[in-house]
Amino acid sequence: MNIRFLETAIRLAELRNFRATAERLNITAAAISNRIAAMEQELGFKLFERDSREVSTTRQGAIFVDEARDIVARYTALIERLDPSQAVRGSVRLGLPPSMAIALLPRISATLKAQFPDIRFTVVTDAGAVLRRKLEAGELDIAFVVTPSDAGMFRVVDLCTLGMAWVASPDLLRHDLGEVLTPEDLAGYPIISYEAGSLNDVRLVDYFAGHGAEEPVLHRSNSLATTVGMAVAGIGITVLPPVTVQRELAEGSLCLLTVTPVFPPTSYAALYLPTAGTRLAQLVAAVAVDAAAAFCRGFDDALARRP
Repeated sequence: MNIRFLETAIRLAELRNFRATAERLNITAAAISNRIAAMEQELGFKLFERDSREVSTTRQGAIFVDEARDIVARYTALIERLDPSQAVRGSVRLGLPPSMAIALLPRISATLKAQFPDIRFTVVTDAGAVLRRKLEAGELDIAFVVTPSDAGMFRVVDLCTLGMAWVASPDLLRHDLGEVLTPEDLAGYPIISYEAGSLNDVRLVDYFAGHGAEEPVLHRSNSLATTVGMAVAGIGITVLPPVTVQRELAEGSLCLLTVTPVFPPTSYAALYLPTAGTRLAQLVAAVAVDAAAAFCRGFDDALARRP
C-alpha cells in the first residue's frame, strides 16, 4: 500500500464510480479495481460496497478514507516543505460561465502564466448547472458558478457580485429612453432568458410572477454571446450584468433600461472539493479572488463589487 493507493481510495469514495475515478486519475478502471482489491486483501476487510449503479464506502471504509485523507495531506505538506516547487506544478481544469470568462479569465490567465509557469490549466465554459455536474463527476477541479444556497461537499470561495440590468436594442423600444418601466411594461416585449431551469432563469420568471405582470414571451439561451446577439438584433430584451456588454453600450447597439423594481444582483463563487489533491484548485481560487478584486475596482459598486 502506498500514497497512490490511498489517493485512489479517496477519489473513489468521492466519485462513487470506477470509470469516473479512472478518468480522473488517468489510469484504467481495471487498475482502480486492482488497487482497491489489493488494499482490501492487505487490510482484511472491505472498503467499498459495489452495485450496478454506484460504489459506496462500508462503515470501516468510511473511517479508512477519512484517515487516508489526513495521511495524504500530511505527505503532500511534507513534500512541499522539502521541495516548494512541487506546490506549484501540475494541471488544473477550470470551468466557468461566460460572464466570469469575460470578467476574470484574462487576469487569471496572465497571473498563472507569469507567476506559476509550471501549472498547466485548461478551461471549459458552460452554464453553471453543467459546470457543477462536471465538478461532481470529477471532470473539473474547480468551477466558478452562481453562489449556491447549498454547497454540499464543496468548499466555497466568494469572488464577486455583479449588478444586473435590463438592456435592449434602441430599435426595439416603444418607450422613451429614461422612462421608468415596470415589470408589466417589460412583459410587453419578448424576453431573452437563460437556460431553462438555471438559477437566473428561475429568478427571471419569479421576477415577473412576483410583481403581478403577465407571463411574457420567453426565448431561452444558454450562451451569453447568443443572448447579446439576439438583443442587439432586436429579438427581445434581456437582463444581464452590464459589465459584460460595455462595448455594445458604448456603441449604442444596446441601451440600459430604467426599471423598478431592479433585478437582484448575481453573486459568484469558486467551488472545489477540499481534499488533499486540491492544492492547485486552492491556488487558482486565491488567484481568482485577486482577479475579482482588481476587476471590481474598475466599476461602481452597483455594477461589480467584492463580497
